[in-house]
Amino acid sequence: MQTETSAARLPDAASDARSITAAPALRALAAFWQAAKGPLAFTGSFAFLNAVMNQRYPAPQPALWYLLPSLDVVALFVVFALCGAFRRPVSRPMRGVLVTGFLLSRVLRLADGVEMGAYYRNFNTVVDLPLVPEFVRLFYTTVPRWKFAAASVGLLAAVVALGYLVHRALRVAERALAAPEYVSALAVVVGAFALASPFEWQQPREPSSPFVVEDDRRLRGAFGSSIFSRLGSELKFAANIYGYEADELVDIARVQKRLEARPLDLKRLSGRNVYLFVIESYGQCVSDRPELAARVFPEYQRFEAELGQKGFQIASRVLDSSTYGGRSWLAHATLATGVRTTDQFQLELLRAAQPKTLSQAFTAAGYRSVLVQPATRRETALKDFLHFDGHYYTNAFGYAGAEYGWSPMPDQFVLDFVRRRELEQAKAPLFLEYALTSSHAPWTDIPPVVADWDAIGDGALYKQRPGVHFGHGWQLSGEASDAYARSIVYDFEVLRRYLADFVADDSLVIVLGDHQPHSEITARNSAAGVPVHVLSRNSAFIDAFRARGYTPGMRVRTGGPHPGLETFMIDLLSDFSIGPSKGRN
Repeated sequence: MQTETSAARLPDAASDARSITAAPALRALAAFWQAAKGPLAFTGSFAFLNAVMNQRYPAPQPALWYLLPSLDVVALFVVFALCGAFRRPVSRPMRGVLVTGFLLSRVLRLADGVEMGAYYRNFNTVVDLPLVPEFVRLFYTTVPRWKFAAASVGLLAAVVALGYLVHRALRVAERALAAPEYVSALAVVVGAFALASPFEWQQPREPSSPFVVEDDRRLRGAFGSSIFSRLGSELKFAANIYGYEADELVDIARVQKRLEARPLDLKRLSGRNVYLFVIESYGQCVSDRPELAARVFPEYQRFEAELGQKGFQIASRVLDSSTYGGRSWLAHATLATGVRTTDQFQLELLRAAQPKTLSQAFTAAGYRSVLVQPATRRETALKDFLHFDGHYYTNAFGYAGAEYGWSPMPDQFVLDFVRRRELEQAKAPLFLEYALTSSHAPWTDIPPVVADWDAIGDGALYKQRPGVHFGHGWQLSGEASDAYARSIVYDFEVLRRYLADFVADDSLVIVLGDHQPHSEITARNSAAGVPVHVLSRNSAFIDAFRARGYTPGMRVRTGGPHPGLETFMIDLLSDFSIGPSKGRN
C-alpha cells in the first residue's frame, strides 16, 4: 500500500520540479518586461505622436513617412527634456493646449487631404471653413439617415479617443524625459537624423494661387515637414487678405471695362432661343480615360447621327473651368460674369460688386432669362447677383417621384417641366440656363430614361420605375468610374431625345460641363478642362464658334492649353452682337 502511495505521488513531484525549473525563466521574463516596458512605452508614444503629425491621409503619403521624425514632435520632446532638467512639470492647462494643438493639426492634415484629392488645392480656413456645413449637407442628402447618424457618432468618438491617446502619449513622454538616460537616447537618435539631413537654404517658390500651397508632403532633410510651415501659409493669407481683395476687385473692374467697350445687342441671334445646359461634373476625363471614353463615345456617335439627321450642326472644344471636383457655383459664377471665380472669397466680392451678367445682357436684348436649378433646395438670403428674370428651384417643380442620389429629381423630368411651363407659353425669346444634376457625385443611382414624354407628368411614375443602383457610396472605386460614365451617357441620351423631339427651329444650344469630377474618377489628372458643345440648324451660328477654335462634331481635343471658362461670356456676347464698338477693349 505504501508503494502504491509513493507511485501516486511521482507525478506531483515531477510537476514541482518543472515549476522550480520554470521559476527562474518567469522571473527573467518579468525582469525583462520591467526593464523594457519603459523604453517601449516611450518609443510607442513618440511613434504615435509622430503619426498624428506626419500622416497625410487621405492625401498620398511620402515614402517611408512613418520612419521620419516629425520636427514638431522632436521640438516638443526637447522642451519636455528641458522641463525635466529644471524640474518644471508641464501644467495641466498647457497639456490641454498641446492636446488641442495635435487635434487641430490632424484636422488640418485631413482637410488638406480631402481638399487636394477632390479640388487640387489646400484647405483655407478663412475661405473654406464657412463651407463645412455644405459639406455636411452633401453627405446628409446622399447617405441613409442611420449611416449618417452612425458616422456622426463614430466621428465624435474618434475625436475623443484621439484626444485621450494624445494626452496619454504626452504624459508618458514627459515622465520619461525627466530621466537622463531617455534624454541621452533622444539626443543620439535626433543627432543621427540631423547628420543625415542636408540642410540647404532654398528660396521658396511663389504659389500660383494663395490656395495652392507648396506641397506640404516635402521632406526637410531626414525629418518630416513641420505643421508650422502649413500654418504659416494660413497666416500669410490672412495678413494679405486686403491685397488679395484689391487684386480681385481690379479683375472685376477690368472685365466690366471690356464689356462696356463692346456691343451687347445680340442681334445676330435674330431672336432665337438660347439653351445653356450645364452638366454636373462633365469633364475632359471622358476623353482622356479610355475606360470612360469606351462608354461615352458611342453615345456621342448616336448624338451626332440622330441630331445630324434633324439638321443640327455641331462643334466642340475644351475650356478650363475655374473649379475642380466640386463647388459648381463657382463655375456658374464664372460663366455668368466673365470673371474667373475660383473660391468663395471671390464669389462674395462678386455679390458685393454686382457686375453685369450674361442674363442681364439677354434681358436687355429683349429675352426672358430663366435659371433652372433643381438641386437648390432653399433660397439664399444673400443678395442675388445673377439677375435672371425667373428661376426654378427644388420646390417650384412639385416633383412627386423618387430621388436619385444627391439629385432630387431626374434631369429628364426637369427638361419636360420647364418645356411645359416656359417654352409652350413663351411670349418672348428665351435664354434658359439649366443645371443638370443627375450626374452629380457620388453616382450611386442613375434614373431610367422614359420613352414617352407625355407619361412623365409630376414624376410619380419614377417611384415604380427603378433606375440603376451602384453600391459604392462615397468609396469612389472602379465601380464609381462606371457609374460616372453611365450618368454622363444618361444626360446625353436625354438631351438627344429632347432636342430631336422639341427643338424644331434654329435655336442655339450650348452644352458644357461645370468641372471635372473627383480626382478618383480622373485618375488624379489635374487638368481642369470641360467639354463645350454648340448645336444649331443655323450654320452661321456654328461658324462663329468655329472661328474661335471649335472643331466639328462631339469629340474634343484635350491636349495643349485651353482658354478659361471666363472667356465664354464675352466671346458669346461679342460674336452675336452687331452694334458699334464703344471703345478699345
